[in-house]
Order: sequence, then C-alpha cells, then structure tokens
Amino acid sequence: MSSGILYFAKGKTFVEEAVLSAQQVANVMPEVPITIVTDREPDAECFEEVLFDTSEFAKRNKPQAMRRTPYDRTIYLDTDTYVDEPIDELFDLLEAFELGLRRNKSAMHVSEVGNVDPNAEVPEAFPEFNSGVIPYRKTAAVWDLLREWERLCLPDHGWDQRSLRPALYDSSVRFTSIPNRYNCIYRNDNVVSGSIKVFHGPLVTRGQNRVALQEAREKLNRSTGSRLHYVYGNTLFTNPSPPLLAKPWLLASQVWDLLRNRGAHATTRLVLRKLLGGRGTG
Repeated sequence: MSSGILYFAKGKTFVEEAVLSAQQVANVMPEVPITIVTDREPDAECFEEVLFDTSEFAKRNKPQAMRRTPYDRTIYLDTDTYVDEPIDELFDLLEAFELGLRRNKSAMHVSEVGNVDPNAEVPEAFPEFNSGVIPYRKTAAVWDLLREWERLCLPDHGWDQRSLRPALYDSSVRFTSIPNRYNCIYRNDNVVSGSIKVFHGPLVTRGQNRVALQEAREKLNRSTGSRLHYVYGNTLFTNPSPPLLAKPWLLASQVWDLLRNRGAHATTRLVLRKLLGGRGTG
C-alpha cells in the first residue's frame, strides 16, 4: 500500500511556500514521496510528481486536488505547515480510520445566515474541523465526501471549512480527530499536549505575520506537558501564570471555607500541617 504527502498550491507566493514546506518534510521524512497539484512548475526537486491544474483558483480546488493523489494513504498538507518531526504515525492511523482531522475550538467559519449556508441542517453539537492537515485513505466513502465538499464549496465562501463540516456530517466516512500537536495553529489560542510536530502558520511573508514560526517553535516546544498558548498583540505567550492576586485570593477562599466548615482549631492544624510539609503538628 503506497503512502505519500500531497500539497495543493496556486499562485507564485503559495507555490513558493509549498516548496519551503515540502523541503522540510523531505528533511525529516526523506523516505516519503511528495506530490503537488499546482498551476506552475515549482523551482525545487523535492516533489516526486507534479500534477497541473491551470484553472482559475477557487476554494473547491482543494477537495478536487485531494482526489488526484497517487497514493493509497495520503497526508494532505496546506502550504503554510512546518513539519518539525516525522509524522508517519498519521499513516498508521489509517489502518483503523479512513480520515483524520484536527478539531477547531469553535465553529468560527459557520455562517449564521441559515437560508444560504450549507451548515443550516447540521446540529450545533457537531464540531468544525480544520482542513490544513488531513491524513486520508483512498476509499469510495472518502471520495464521496470529497465530491460533496467540492459541491458545497461556493465561490463566495471565504473558508473551505464552512463546506467541509456539512459534507463530513452527512458522509459515511470512518473518521477521527487528531491531536492539536499535529496541526498547531499557533496564531490562535488553544491547548496542546506533547511535542508539537506540525506548526501551522505562514512560511513566507503574506500580509502581516502575527507570530514568527521560529518564535513559535522555540516557545511552544520548551515543554511537552499540557500547556496553553495565546497571542496578545504580536507576541506568543505559553503557559501564562495566573494574575498576581489570583493565588492569594484562592488561598484565602480556601481558608475561609475551612473556618466555616471545620472551625478555627481544625483550620489552624491543617494550615500548620501544610506549612510544615505534611508533618504532624504534635
């Protein structure tokens, strides 16, 4: 069963960005072939196969391109992804599932105009997924999903996630969510656990890059425990400490609860025991 990486890129800037992303994939996963669907010849040797699509760009081109994969098992990557470590385990995931996606923390791309939005019939409890990193298997159900995603993706849609959600909801695809560490959109606030393997953010200057990739790599992988990240201004913060007065306020609240429930004598003994590191107070 063949496995490989797939990109889709149109326009000079996005093709150049795809080259940077693919070169990094080749560095960390040299044995994995890479294919690109594009409107021009990329100036790089990292692609095993180049498939051309010279039509005018539209959001629906992504699901179209995904159906052109030459592999049985594919990891689709947006051009603005940086693979920091090998992600072969996403191929392994496809032994049990047909497709994997990272869940968005909110349905930010779902319109509230129900009479024109493809999400109108989707229950509010069904989540939205990001489409920047998608491991998928070549199956009839996945191909049906990609066709429906393409059909629902209208020219006035600013994001392809808007049409992906209803297509996924109505599909028979066996899919699973993948952890944030495989698609860390570091410009947005979220929680991540483990070493981040795929950073999702611009590799080239496109408008205003709020946070530099190198800053994200340095800050977010300083630890591997569960950690919060968010951007304030143009600075990335991780594991922010509680406000200065939060801990004293919490401690005071706990002592007050003890006084009410246990009385002054028991509270004094418990506080002294805590201060003495758990040893008895005699």
